[in-house]
Amino acid sequence: MERLSYGSVSLVRQGEHVFYSLTLPTEILAKTCFVIDRVEDPIEGFQRELDKKRAKEIADYIDSGLGTIPSSIVLSAQQITELEYDSKKKSISFSPNIKSFLIIDGQHRVFGFMMAKTAFRVPVVIYEGLSKRDETRLFIDINSKQKGVPPELLLDIKKMADYENDQEEFLREVYDTFRTEQDSFLMSKMTPAKKEAGKISRSLFNSAVKPLIKFFGAKSTTEIYNILNSYLIAFDEAVLKRQGIRDQMFTPTVLKAIVGFFPIAAAKSKDRFGSIYTPDNFNSVLEIVGERLKKVKIEQAANSYKPLIDHFEECLRNDFSL
Repeated sequence: MERLSYGSVSLVRQGEHVFYSLTLPTEILAKTCFVIDRVEDPIEGFQRELDKKRAKEIADYIDSGLGTIPSSIVLSAQQITELEYDSKKKSISFSPNIKSFLIIDGQHRVFGFMMAKTAFRVPVVIYEGLSKRDETRLFIDINSKQKGVPPELLLDIKKMADYENDQEEFLREVYDTFRTEQDSFLMSKMTPAKKEAGKISRSLFNSAVKPLIKFFGAKSTTEIYNILNSYLIAFDEAVLKRQGIRDQMFTPTVLKAIVGFFPIAAAKSKDRFGSIYTPDNFNSVLEIVGERLKKVKIEQAANSYKPLIDHFEECLRNDFSL
């Protein structure tokens, strides 16, 4: 291919390095960019393996007609590129080759561009004269010094962006009810937009409550809140308070186990009292768990909550009062 030239280029000097800021057509990026991942080449490679699913999601996002990707692709021009900058014309020219530009940051975006049917121009930053050490250091700096947005914040603002699916909307409404109702057992323990020790973020709440969606069926948010709130009040009183470990409820593993045990406790309560889910009725079911619980199981709970659910269920076995 003959040399290509692009204008409206800004030359930027930062410390010892020089780079050019401009926009390039996605089809040119697809034909001239490459990566060397660490698995493919343990000596020269430093990129992670390509996640094709993620690249396809980017392609679909672009082809939807609603997508926009304003962040720059960061490239390192290789010697074969023969990159030249014209300061008078504010342009660069280069010899296009399948290995003209090594991708430092943005490989999934570039491969998404390759898979997309839609072509457009995207911002790029092209470094010139980088050694392999420089390229590797730049990759480390980009991926270690830029902090991603916490998932708690993204969940908290999804409604504003009109990005919620039905499940996320349902979980948000239940979470917000627990956060605002005066009789909520969790009201002072909710932290919607960030992670905080001893409190329940949206992401933790969602992961704990999501498995219950099918269990609740067509019940309203208010009904679900009242039932779950009664259960949590009873579990705290009958089990955690009795064992002297009330503060453990708000650790992720224990909270997931307590919520995960809810369908079993609710079924036992329904057998005995019908569909009247009050704290007292739940307490009648859970008091045997409080008597038999080995609190070390909770105090030493690791990352898996399912063994805790099994232990709670084991405490209910052979309880003839039920």
